[in-house]
Amino acid sequence: MTFLTRLAKVGAAKETVQYTYLAPTFSIPWNTGKYNDAITPLRDESIRANDSVLQGLAQGPWSSTFELEHLAYPDILGNWFRAIIGPDTVTAGTSTTLASNSVAGATSLSLTASVAANSIIQVSDAMGANLEWAQLGTVTGSGPYTAAVTTPGGMKYAHTAAGGSVISQSTHVFTQNRTFSTVWPTYSFTVDDGEEQLGFPGCVCSELALKIDPKGWITASPKFTGFPSSTQSTFAYAASTVQPVAGWGWTVSNPAASTRGLTMDFTFKRACEVIQSSDGTQAPREIFPGALELDGSYKTVYDSAADMNLYKQYSQGITTHLLTQPVATGGQSLQVTMSKGGTTTGEADTGQPYLQLSQNVSGIANATDGGIVTVTLKNYVATAFLRALRRALDAFW
Repeated sequence: MTFLTRLAKVGAAKETVQYTYLAPTFSIPWNTGKYNDAITPLRDESIRANDSVLQGLAQGPWSSTFELEHLAYPDILGNWFRAIIGPDTVTAGTSTTLASNSVAGATSLSLTASVAANSIIQVSDAMGANLEWAQLGTVTGSGPYTAAVTTPGGMKYAHTAAGGSVISQSTHVFTQNRTFSTVWPTYSFTVDDGEEQLGFPGCVCSELALKIDPKGWITASPKFTGFPSSTQSTFAYAASTVQPVAGWGWTVSNPAASTRGLTMDFTFKRACEVIQSSDGTQAPREIFPGALELDGSYKTVYDSAADMNLYKQYSQGITTHLLTQPVATGGQSLQVTMSKGGTTTGEADTGQPYLQLSQNVSGIANATDGGIVTVTLKNYVATAFLRALRRALDAFW
């Protein structure tokens, strides 16, 4: 039987015991994916008085690789920033309900609990019906609270208080905080492509690419190295309905605000080494991630010396890239801040209809970020990405 690839499904889970498979806790919509068992071939090329090079072949160490490209879904991205950067410090939004029904076009809402003024909120009826987002202004009262809706045109739908929900945005801040005692996060991936249902445990993130282009969607491409796959049960696919972030919501400051940005490709990297064990098995002992690097390729309209001077003068100031959704599709945002960014190249490009400038940028360790970068993600996930892990060894004690 020939299988339709668009029916394939991918899910993942944040492991609670390092390198130990866990069934999916979230589903991933994806554009492209590669998942492979990486078995090192052991070649016997000994000289045996014959006219052939290869005399025998056997299996060597066995690990796996898992790579995806998907659109920048704000409820999924946090997993990858936790996997490649470090801990997520979350300031949870408020979860409440409507105190009374509201009508379409409403310019105020009655809430059972207060939310911060000027919040962006997510409103839905029972079972997630009539999902929409709104910008608030002032919030007054002492219970119920009256929240002014400043979104042009007011609320899109009428809402029923019973069974519904109102959630304000949570803020997740990802920073480096690695110590000798850090147990690095690992993930399990599960794939059902019609032919096989495979689980890939113990996956450690080695790279995360973030591609920004105002003409299209922002995409994220995480790469993982893990333990050998094994047959697992299929799972119920349940991708969220969160909207991805469009590229035209990108703004740049380096350090002054600039409208010249054309594209930006970030690559977060930790060189991962598969460390083999001495226990008589092909599987690794562990997947060891190295220190964090962040490099970017930035292309701009070259109509000012400001960007080129970042290279020629070797300025190492703050660089900020902010990606924001319109309120109508969630108002969620992602900000990548290098408080000390170094521009390492500057090349004028005359091969285009208008003059462009290509530059490479790298994050430099600094006290403000506590490393080379800070990533701030605002979405409607109220809990921190990734629970605390136990080392695989600890599970046996």
